Amino acid sequence: MRDIVVIGGGAVGLWSAWHLHKAGVRVTIIDKSAMQDGCSYGNAGMIVPSHFIPMASPGIIAQGIRWMFKKKSPFYIRPRASSELMRWLWLFYRSASSRHVADSVSLLRDMHTESRELYRDLDRMPGFGFGFSQKGILMLFQTPGAESDELETAEMAHQLGIEANYLTSEQLTRIEPALKVQVKGAVHYPGDAHLSPEIMMRQLKAALLAEGVQCMTHTEATAIIDDHKNGVRIHTKNGETIPAKNVVLSAGSWSSKLMSLSGFSLPVQDGKGYSMTVHQPNICPSIPAILHEARVAITPMGTNLRISGTLEISGMDEIISTHKVRSILDAVPGYYPQLHIHDPGPVWFGYRPCTPDGLPYIGRWSEDSAVIVATGHAMMGLSLAPVTGRMVKDLVTGNATLHQKLNPARFAGK
Repeated sequence: MRDIVVIGGGAVGLWSAWHLHKAGVRVTIIDKSAMQDGCSYGNAGMIVPSHFIPMASPGIIAQGIRWMFKKKSPFYIRPRASSELMRWLWLFYRSASSRHVADSVSLLRDMHTESRELYRDLDRMPGFGFGFSQKGILMLFQTPGAESDELETAEMAHQLGIEANYLTSEQLTRIEPALKVQVKGAVHYPGDAHLSPEIMMRQLKAALLAEGVQCMTHTEATAIIDDHKNGVRIHTKNGETIPAKNVVLSAGSWSSKLMSLSGFSLPVQDGKGYSMTVHQPNICPSIPAILHEARVAITPMGTNLRISGTLEISGMDEIISTHKVRSILDAVPGYYPQLHIHDPGPVWFGYRPCTPDGLPYIGRWSEDSAVIVATGHAMMGLSLAPVTGRMVKDLVTGNATLHQKLNPARFAGK
């Protein structure tokens, strides 16, 4: 019987394996892919203590409805007959309250901050160097309404002890002197950081393999049989049964289907996102930015520039929406008029696992369960992966009790 089987070789799975391995636990990672692509590779690369407000918050429903009917909007739900989607939307509606936000902001702040420091420490270790940089993130805005939104968030940040600095367009040129930015203003969060996610993933995987962690690629789990204190059995598509003392489910948007096949209900919807990587652009921002009105992220990664955006709940189809891609690219020169994107490179897309309340699922399915769930991080998977891995390790080695708001069974029976 194996000690731990981690299902999913994305950032959360690798960081869980890393912490467990360093604690002396024998770890096996299984993944249905070759572990060379996915949301952990093509994302915006941002580490964001400034993102302390969960996606389920007041006003998001009305805003989402307005966006749904615009082809180039940053948010879209593909209409389909799905009881799972209907239930998820109802739970999302129930969760989008001021009380939920108030109960979540400190938790998210602390998790993002711990992850930032874990990334900083890893980047300094021998064999690592993935461009970790703490220059902060700029929230750029062009309209009075967006300015009001950003200043309200900045005030909440101050109350949480997070530095947030308002910048006029003139002040912005002092920290980005090499290029013109066409905005009304910005809020700068100097505590945020960024890195090159694909480099980090390759290096972390290589380090785990070098230290003896087994990675079973092209191995798809089809069912999890929870024997509680007697362990767990994982059935695979090739007919193999893998027994283990515990299993960590970190399969991203596929986690819900696997749990359903195993007799559990885990509400998760995919949030498809797109990114393009411009190699050696004519001019490049030095500080990552989010374009408020367009909901587009801009991240410098070495000599390249990653442009990403869109949240499309599509039922995990593999259709690339040309309208969405075009809207992402068209937004950039509106904020950075000197930045010319002649060749954005191939379009990448991946599925972000979204929970109904915007908080990840982290914890044992029940008190004596051998199933540990670590998924549902939505657009914050990279940013929350290190702290999630640490929490998983604590659950395995120290019988830790995590925050009730992260309980993976919190929507059971609702």
